[in-house]
Amino acid sequence: MADTLMRNEHSQSSIELSLHGKSGSVVQSGVHDADFDSVHSDNGWFENVAHWIFHNDHLDRVLEKHHITSIAISGTIGIGLFITSGELIAVSGSAGCVLGYAIASLIVVGVYRCLAELVSVRPLSGALIDYPHTFVDPALGFAVAVTYCLAQCLSMAALTSGAARVADNFGPSGSPPLDKGKKTGIVIGLVTLTLFSNICGVKTYGRIERIVKWFKMLLILALCILMIVINLGVGGARMKPTVGNYSSEYAFTPYFNPAGFNDTTAHTPPIGNTQGIPGGGGRFLAVWTSVTVGMFACMGGDIVVVTAGEARRPRKDLPPATRFMYWVPLGLYFIASLLVGFNINYTDRDLFRIYSLENTITSHSPFIIVVKSTAIKALPDILNACFLVSGYTAANTALYVSSRTLFATAQLYGNTFIKSTLGKTNNGHTPIAAIIFCSSFGFLALLGLADTSYNQPILSLSAFFTGAVACVYASECIAFLRFKAGLDLLHQRQVYSRDRPPYTTKHYRAHWQPWWAYVGLMGSCLIVFFSGWPAIYILHSRHHLAADKQLKTNVQLAADLIGAYAGPIVFLTLYLGWKFWHGTKLRPISSLGVPLYVLQETFPGDEEPDASGRLPDAENLRRRGAARRVPGQPGPYVQREPTVQRMKWWLREAWGLMK
Repeated sequence: MADTLMRNEHSQSSIELSLHGKSGSVVQSGVHDADFDSVHSDNGWFENVAHWIFHNDHLDRVLEKHHITSIAISGTIGIGLFITSGELIAVSGSAGCVLGYAIASLIVVGVYRCLAELVSVRPLSGALIDYPHTFVDPALGFAVAVTYCLAQCLSMAALTSGAARVADNFGPSGSPPLDKGKKTGIVIGLVTLTLFSNICGVKTYGRIERIVKWFKMLLILALCILMIVINLGVGGARMKPTVGNYSSEYAFTPYFNPAGFNDTTAHTPPIGNTQGIPGGGGRFLAVWTSVTVGMFACMGGDIVVVTAGEARRPRKDLPPATRFMYWVPLGLYFIASLLVGFNINYTDRDLFRIYSLENTITSHSPFIIVVKSTAIKALPDILNACFLVSGYTAANTALYVSSRTLFATAQLYGNTFIKSTLGKTNNGHTPIAAIIFCSSFGFLALLGLADTSYNQPILSLSAFFTGAVACVYASECIAFLRFKAGLDLLHQRQVYSRDRPPYTTKHYRAHWQPWWAYVGLMGSCLIVFFSGWPAIYILHSRHHLAADKQLKTNVQLAADLIGAYAGPIVFLTLYLGWKFWHGTKLRPISSLGVPLYVLQETFPGDEEPDASGRLPDAENLRRRGAARRVPGQPGPYVQREPTVQRMKWWLREAWGLMK
């Protein structure tokens, strides 16, 4: 009886979006193509166009594993590593930048390990919304859906504006920035190009992103080699007064100074609090500021889960792709920031100081600043062009993510009109209406061109994205904790176990849980609560600071606060509003029955062998070193495979994700 009630409740509350496209499987919700054809009329061109745009209600499963990782890498690597790293170095030092990226990376690792297991069990379209909706509260799912969609739209605007601002850096040093008319043309051109590349279909889009992925990874590799070469003196004599001050003494800033450091004489700790927050506490807060700012660059691996509705083999491909994505910030960002830190320190005047008004109108990328201090003259313009492309392509991915999230939100929470427009796709299974709607937010990038002395609109939009997505990350960790609690209860009842087949043979089982979930949850909450602390500190203490005139005005600091906390406020408002309006309740752990963990639908690729000829069940066991047998349960392996064989499998799997 309980299972019957569970099935009924599940059929009403879980996301019934498209599970399959052209793969031949059953479409879970909506009307079939033939039903649309039967109501098609010839009353005019408008009806024909509307019929073409709003023809289907499901996406197309055509994305291979390498397409999925390509889209996620393109969305993760934008301008954060290349430009924002300079902000981190200015506030906390070269070592503080590396430490900031490392801490932010550990937070996203905790979140992505939760998502990897969740998506292996429920690889549904709109999966990121499904988990809090199903395992916590439908109101939380609604808040996640709208907040995440809005955050990605504003991220697209921030990245587009940042890419357009990079155009100022072309030409000789000291040349005036482009006029606003030219910048407006660049923004409109980038938004139009982004819209066009998304409406061409997901298969074409995936192929484009595959090229972009290799471009960005080779760019990072080239920058790492370049930083090593310059540090060895191959680029000629360095031409800056701060050259040579890269000893461990200058690895961290001596204290937290919101105005920044212009020379190494400021390394002496101040007397009192006239320059900032002194001592070890000041250093800690400087590093924490770099964590909150660097978090914007580390986010993006969640994009893998967004592709669940268009992945050709979702249950097989999405879990390893999700786990692969946390190596981008944990590996690439760590190495790149470490190498550039050997060539620059926090006293460089060209670094961008987030809370100062006295910033130079030049490239703030630490990589370009280092290159300009050498005898290599042509390379800065080449790097600027590469950074512009990187920022634009990340904005392109943000449009893809926001449109798919809006499509899923419309199907689950929308009324009849919204479901029939934003929740529909064209003949090519592309959500045209959702793409056009989300692309309109790209014109907010024009706000970033309102000033040439600092990037306040870009900073506020980026801070909104960070705070909003941190709320989403915390929600996913809570969903996983309840997901696991439900499994533990079923295990106690001896009904279904996370530690035994068929779960261990069919799904990815994340190690060291729930500790990783707690890391992701606590880290995300700390980002939400304390990302705006520097603005609060400056507003409270600026009358004591000697550099008061060099700091942002109160209006600009208020914009920082709005950017930092608007996302969490919107999230909380959506959650409470939906909860009270619809009277939803927190789902009891005891109601999480087996049907939520064992979906009746089969997904493409569930029983396809990999390149070695093994089925996913055996592959999962072998990858996890399943030499042990569960007492009373049959097992395919008695002995662990040799280390060489396991290494070959890992290399083959890594190449499948990378190629």
